[in-house]
Amino acid sequence: MPEREVRSPSQRRELVGVIRVGVAVLAVAWIYAGSQAADTSGTRGLLTYQALMADLPAGEQLLFRELQEGLLEAERDRAVMKRWPDPSALEADGIPPFARDATTKGPTYAWRRLQNGTTVNYLGIPSASDAPAWLLLIQEPEPGSPPDPAPDDEEHHRLPDGIVLHISVWKHADGSRLEVALAPLPQARGWVQIVGRAPVPAVATP
Repeated sequence: MPEREVRSPSQRRELVGVIRVGVAVLAVAWIYAGSQAADTSGTRGLLTYQALMADLPAGEQLLFRELQEGLLEAERDRAVMKRWPDPSALEADGIPPFARDATTKGPTYAWRRLQNGTTVNYLGIPSASDAPAWLLLIQEPEPGSPPDPAPDDEEHHRLPDGIVLHISVWKHADGSRLEVALAPLPQARGWVQIVGRAPVPAVATP
């Protein structure tokens, strides 16, 4: 059986409590940002490989939000166990979208975790040929790199130990025909990044 790190109950409870508070705050902020995107952002500031979550069909908007929720739970495990959980472990814990809600309509997905060094992919391949594939890309900092000063937002998540993760969610139209392979640069392979809010255009200073 794989070796597991053992922590005292009080230490583990304290750490999990801190992470869960952060999870709740981030989840509320993301859902609010996603719901306001269509009214405030339009398509201004989007790159050629980006699309707004608010422009997706309702079922895909739901999966996007579920991926954000699932990411927060995966981050909790990463902070406690010092490694990213397998989709099967998240499914066993009932974490969407890895654990499918029986009341949800649409295709089922086979989820895989692919990792090479500091690059982590959670790849979802659909059962239906006309459904898109989904990718959650997590980029950890290289060992020894200086602290990342980026503020916490949709694409930057900070773990309790100070590690800043670069996060992005992607969709690919090829769906079930897509090759199962690590994608460190998804835009180079035809993936479209889904964002909750378009970047605010920079205002030039006189």
